[in-house]
Amino acid sequence: MATEIELKDLLNFLIQNKEQKFLITFHSMGDRDSIGAAIGLKEYLHNSVIAIPDKITSTSRRVIDALSEQELLTGKIPKDIFGVIVVDANNLELLNEFGAKVKASKKQILFIDHHAPHKTDTSKATVFNDEAFNSTSSLIFSIIQRLGIRPSRDASVALLNGIIADSFEFQNMHVLTFRQVAELLESSGMGYSHFMEEFGEKVPAANRLTAIKDLCAANLEIVGDYLLASGVASIHANVAAEHAIKSGADAAVFWMVGAKEVSISARLKPPLDRKLSIHLGKMMQGIEGLLGGDGGGHPGAAGAFGPNKANAKKAVDKILLQLKERLEEG
Repeated sequence: MATEIELKDLLNFLIQNKEQKFLITFHSMGDRDSIGAAIGLKEYLHNSVIAIPDKITSTSRRVIDALSEQELLTGKIPKDIFGVIVVDANNLELLNEFGAKVKASKKQILFIDHHAPHKTDTSKATVFNDEAFNSTSSLIFSIIQRLGIRPSRDASVALLNGIIADSFEFQNMHVLTFRQVAELLESSGMGYSHFMEEFGEKVPAANRLTAIKDLCAANLEIVGDYLLASGVASIHANVAAEHAIKSGADAAVFWMVGAKEVSISARLKPPLDRKLSIHLGKMMQGIEGLLGGDGGGHPGAAGAFGPNKANAKKAVDKILLQLKERLEEG
């Protein structure tokens, strides 16, 4: 079993090992939050290196390309590292094949995350998790500030991307994160409109067209006082679910059965997760066994996937039943 630690323990560990060389990495298909958190943490652990497990999103690539000196390894574990720090994930399965390499390295593993705690079979692992933060970038920024670090221009840009990307267009923000955004904009030397013009998410027209078609074909129903959208996605279940929320739905569940696996994505309009005590990430963890894969995420945005396509409908029905019960009670 992994060892869960408190903030004071994490800070002490980082202080004691500041000069060590760590491998800092994150989940498969790294998004802007994982990239921002990794680059932000390297500001303190300056002798460390960052590794991409496999691929990153196109928006994350734009962030990296805009930074001056960010050398990232891909799928490699240097032999001379002291340990491995995984940000924006709390189990090795989310790193896909790279997770197996990390485990085989027999190095000390530390997870720093803000998602619902997830069981890990890595006995050496240490886990720090704080769901009070809306992004791992926000959490890392808070940590390095406590350690006396003012982020550089590049790190500020990276952390900004992570915080804003996971805020659902500022609908999932706290007072602390508004303060952080103001500080990071100042450190980056960028105005907000300039920042959004350069780094705002640009979904290709073809993907947007597909998402709109998926939404038009979706099942729309009023549950309690809330609008729920659900249906099959043609390409990206997460894009369809996000478009449903942006189009006026209070909750959305979309799924896609691909050649190798089934994927399910769910979204809530903020702040319904807090108002109705809904945690989509924990709901998704409850169906990962049905799919034979993995599941988890935030209270208001989560997903699950796995190769057991025969159980796709059963898994979706279980999520919809739980979600409807909470919406009706609200």
